Amino acid sequence: MQDQHLLIDVAIILTAAFPIQFLARRLKLPAVFSYLVTGVVIGPHALAWIDDTAQVETIAELGVALILFFIGLHIPLERVRALGRTTLVSGSLQMIFTVLIVTGASMLLNIPLHLGVFYGLLVSLSSTAVVLPILATRDEMGAPFARKFLGVSIFQDFAVIPLMLLVPAFAIGADSAPPLDQVVIRVTLAIVGVVVLVAVARFIVPRLFELIARLGTRESFTAAAIVLIVATIALTHQLGISAALGAFAAGVVIAETDYVHEIFAILRPFRDFLSALFFASIGMLLDPRFVAGNPLLVIGTVLAAVAIKVLAAYPAIRSSASLPRTSIRAAFAIAPVGEFSFLLSQAAKEYRILGPWEEQLFISTAVITLAGAPLLISAGTILSERFRSREEPTETDEGHDLRSHIVIVGYGLNGQNVARVLSQTGIPHVVLEEDVERAAAARLAGSKVILTDGADPDGLSSAGVERALAVIVAISDSDGTRRIVKTVRGISPTVRLIVRTRYVAEVDALRALGADEVIPEEFETSIEIVVRALRVFRLPGNIVAAQLRILRDEGYRMLRDPEGRTSEGRRLSAIMGAGTSETFLAMPDSFVEGKTFAELQLEQDHIAVPVVIRDGKPISPPPQEERIVAGDTLILVGSHEDLVRVTARLEKAV
Repeated sequence: MQDQHLLIDVAIILTAAFPIQFLARRLKLPAVFSYLVTGVVIGPHALAWIDDTAQVETIAELGVALILFFIGLHIPLERVRALGRTTLVSGSLQMIFTVLIVTGASMLLNIPLHLGVFYGLLVSLSSTAVVLPILATRDEMGAPFARKFLGVSIFQDFAVIPLMLLVPAFAIGADSAPPLDQVVIRVTLAIVGVVVLVAVARFIVPRLFELIARLGTRESFTAAAIVLIVATIALTHQLGISAALGAFAAGVVIAETDYVHEIFAILRPFRDFLSALFFASIGMLLDPRFVAGNPLLVIGTVLAAVAIKVLAAYPAIRSSASLPRTSIRAAFAIAPVGEFSFLLSQAAKEYRILGPWEEQLFISTAVITLAGAPLLISAGTILSERFRSREEPTETDEGHDLRSHIVIVGYGLNGQNVARVLSQTGIPHVVLEEDVERAAAARLAGSKVILTDGADPDGLSSAGVERALAVIVAISDSDGTRRIVKTVRGISPTVRLIVRTRYVAEVDALRALGADEVIPEEFETSIEIVVRALRVFRLPGNIVAAQLRILRDEGYRMLRDPEGRTSEGRRLSAIMGAGTSETFLAMPDSFVEGKTFAELQLEQDHIAVPVVIRDGKPISPPPQEERIVAGDTLILVGSHEDLVRVTARLEKAV
């Protein structure tokens, strides 16, 4: 009967979420907000469609466990190492500073020391599951502040494992408090378990999946992934770790395999379902009567929590040599209370560390900060603009001595490729980068570097934009790109401004701001596919080049404008209907070597060979009884379709 009630409750949650989610989308509110509201409305403290508090907590634990699996799936150990200093230094300092501030404030309120430390740990954790989708929607995943946030959040995710085991140590004076030596043993076992988990992830699991993949059935592969998830959860449970952390560990294990993308594709349809389940269950734990009865307390606690997290995160992120603007934006992204905090709070209830009143205050604070995450991220962006005028370029190879050079803004993959080509061709250039690690990599590669925000006028002036031939904006932050274009145009109305963007929808806006050339990755990929498709049909090079020029010179009008597509489509049809030529080189020991033209029977395929190039001299027309010699170049003439078919036959026979 318990299982039946659980299924009914899950059905109620999902059914109630649909209309509220629809309304939230019409109001342009994030999906997380709609799920939280759904939980509050149908929970035991409101309409009571689900009135069993224990059942709600079970649903919450199930939801968070599966969501954390997806988070772990996106955190391979290689990625942790790549984030480097931010993950270790900034992550640890952020948590330490937050705990110190909260503990100090708690002592001023006569709260016992051990409880103050625990409250600090609750507040210090941030929400990866909420913030990352918001950054993806805003197209800011590649922005420097997003990378800093990810580094800190990854550290927090891994830090939760020992924190969960240390929860009993805070139950001082409670009857349920275990002896300290048992707590130490549990933590030690967990550390050993993590080491074993890393070893398994690196050596055993990839080989296991490789063997299963050889079976060639999708069902076997899916079953193996599910078995691995369940087994990892069971193993961590035996070590005294919660199911949620076991699911997170399972995700980390699978992330280390070469099959992570296939497994993610199999399980991806469940992600939205799990998000609805988890965040609705969190909303159900909130008692609106508590908020209504203590509005000033709740609002004050929310503001205090946000302020403390920002104040703690800012110097922690600055410690990794981040610019002030990057640090303030990352600090506000860290401000929402995270989903792991709910795990700590539920464990604290078990040991009576949190009473009902403290639990409701924490849940109210967490729910409000989660629902307000988009506003916090936007507030960080607005506030960071005030730091721009205060930022001075540091660690700089000033560009005052450069003239007729190229300025590259951003040293990501695109910026690296441009800088490498310019270095190899001896073209002077300077790189503007606000990430200290990327700036160091650019300097190591031989580029002049200015560590600054690309939209900072002082940084652009230091790079000599007024004397540059061109500025190439190669960052993936759409908002940052627009600001850079506007600032560059304000400094130099004549410099050539080449901008990279992800979507064609941004082309017109960037051109209106002053960009000379806008290269959208979305259409450049389409163009490359079109060109390669045309080459399959052996279209002449000048025709392919003409189509490429039409697409780019007309601002991609052919792919956006239906009339343009119609007219150019007629031109292509006419070209395809006409004949063309193709060259075919006879390789040694190939199918065609030694055969006569009569034996190839090319006439039956409507292909003519008007000339053969042998030893640099033409044979025109070659006799039918002439035998083909290795090194001969045959000039084949016919329709596009016939040429494709014949060359495929000859190449296949080689």
